[in-house]
Amino acid sequence: MADEEHLQMIRQGVDVWNQWRQKNPKVVQPDLRAANLYAIDLREANLREANLWGADLWEADLWRADLEGAKLGGAGLAWAHLW
Repeated sequence: MADEEHLQMIRQGVDVWNQWRQKNPKVVQPDLRAANLYAIDLREANLREANLWGADLWEADLWRADLEGAKLGGAGLAWAHLW
């Protein structure tokens, strides 16, 4: 189950999310497990090392998102924009 604070931050948009990541360097692995992120705009989001295991990312826009080290096992990525 995803961390509620992490969900609240990402749902406020990429600018808020990236600022939060920058201000909270101790949160090395944001927990977004099984989060419903259907069709969310995550263009250029810092998702480095994020735990997205089982997250619903169908139709999400992940263009230029930093997914280095992200855990995407079981994530729904159908029709996600990854390029």
